[in-house]
Amino acid sequence: MGNKLKALLKSQFKYLHFFYQILKIRMLLILMISICYSLVDALSLSVFIPLFQIASGEETGNVGQKSSYFIQFFDWIGVQPTVNAVLIIMIIFFSLKAVFRYIDIFYRVLATSYFVKRIRYKLLEAISQVEYAKFVTVNYGTIQNSVTGEILNINNAFAQYISLIQSLTFVFVYLFLSFLTNPKFSLIVIIGGWLSRLVFKSLYKSSEALSLKITHQNNELSGLVLQKTANYKYLKSTALLSRYLTKINDKVLAIEKQVVVLGRTSAKVMAFREPIIILFLALAIFIQMNVLNGKFNAIIIILLFFYRAFGSLMSVQQSWTAFLKYVGSVNHYETFLNELKSNSEKSGKEVFQSLEKEISFEKVSFTYSSGKPILDAIDLKIPKNNSVAIVGKSGSGKTTLVNLACGLLKPTSGTVAVDGQSLSEMQLASFRKKIGFIAQETVVFNDTLFNNVTFWDEKNEANLHRFFEAIKKVDLEEFLQKSDGGEDTLLGDSGVVMSGGQRQRLSIARELYKNIEILILDEATSALDSQTEKFIQESIENLKGQLTIIIIAHRLSTIKHADTIVLLKDGKVDATGNYQELIQNSPSFAQMVALQEL
Repeated sequence: MGNKLKALLKSQFKYLHFFYQILKIRMLLILMISICYSLVDALSLSVFIPLFQIASGEETGNVGQKSSYFIQFFDWIGVQPTVNAVLIIMIIFFSLKAVFRYIDIFYRVLATSYFVKRIRYKLLEAISQVEYAKFVTVNYGTIQNSVTGEILNINNAFAQYISLIQSLTFVFVYLFLSFLTNPKFSLIVIIGGWLSRLVFKSLYKSSEALSLKITHQNNELSGLVLQKTANYKYLKSTALLSRYLTKINDKVLAIEKQVVVLGRTSAKVMAFREPIIILFLALAIFIQMNVLNGKFNAIIIILLFFYRAFGSLMSVQQSWTAFLKYVGSVNHYETFLNELKSNSEKSGKEVFQSLEKEISFEKVSFTYSSGKPILDAIDLKIPKNNSVAIVGKSGSGKTTLVNLACGLLKPTSGTVAVDGQSLSEMQLASFRKKIGFIAQETVVFNDTLFNNVTFWDEKNEANLHRFFEAIKKVDLEEFLQKSDGGEDTLLGDSGVVMSGGQRQRLSIARELYKNIEILILDEATSALDSQTEKFIQESIENLKGQLTIIIIAHRLSTIKHADTIVLLKDGKVDATGNYQELIQNSPSFAQMVALQEL
């Protein structure tokens, strides 16, 4: 029963459920503060009726039912209901209203700040926990837009939704008080308000659909802009930049058209909302006077309440219309977050301490979702502190093999084990902390040399010593000495102040600083000139025997001194041995060497 009720509430109040899931008790506090504020506001308004009646000299016996409550209140506290007494009560109520207004505004600021922080944290955490195989299929523009622009839209949606809740609270409080005074008339007006909502229902649905469509198109636009930035050099040098810009402009125009349509829909709601509400209110008064034979003075206080209630109701519709502009972002966030969570990485519980013996592949096969097999029954052992090179043609499975060794991918069948224990049973984060990874595309942050190497460790004596040791091992001392800022030298976007070789050495220094045990080099020197490649190779050679090194290489000259070379062919191990052994025993490897004229 409880689960059914929860499911019903979730389906009928999906956005309230979404915000509550983030805010929890804070959402209830917002509601309670709104109720208190609206009650004090209603009481402040009610004081005017007895004030006018007493000031005009009307007998207390002739006052309305609502006013009689105040007369009884004065009798209860033993105070004569004079103009001065009512004025004092009115001042007290309005002072209380100001206090609750302050609490309401300030707490909404606190709740909004917490809300934005939580939704951003949740999304970033889900992105960091998602499986690698899923991550590489996600549009980077969707990720960027979700973390930046969409979060701002959700914040706007939240602000409008809170305003909607507060206005709804006012509506219900005023309707409740008016219902206590004159149930029949109140019921007529309530029915009219409900009918007015039906008038706008189709427009609300249209706005929601348009908002979601705009969100998807903004994600696509972000992706196009990211690709333009990443491929700027190619697009510029080949005169394709203008054609690609046309593609981006077409997307901008498509978004603009949808925004105009959404704006037109919102304008219809806002323009016709008040006349329709007044129409139903006038109809309610007509029924009260002509059908129920009621007196106008009997409904003055109710009309006063309904005037405020309808004002709040217009605020509800205005907030809802504004909310619908951003509701696509809310739906996208929830869908994207659930998608990421459903593909979160599964990790074992065993904490990895240290590599004692070997990394082994036992009958390991891997197939992507497309169904094409990449690796087939791989049997391989990588002994501790040995250097193992993986070579083969493009598409032979070299990078996939390394991804399996890191736990980024899980084998379709077979077992990847560390010292005999399956990687699936291991706490992956503890294992990866011992891995250094250097790819062809260097990772350099727009920050100082020290922060790039230490990954923002505290700058104390011990860490500075480790930093300088790492710099020395990769022969970056000359760059450090020539830089005006020393270790605090800013490297710029992607390490623009460094050469390609220096950036690659920086990548190695970062891994050495981490006290790693396993170093993986994925085409780490393929984009470097021969001389720079030689320097990098010497740095790597100096690490032999100290680390377990796995190298993926196309240039066979870089792996001549590897302890073991593994030749992959069509997803299978074609041959293993050292450089000389493979030249003698593997025609395929010998042909590769001949083609590179080594």
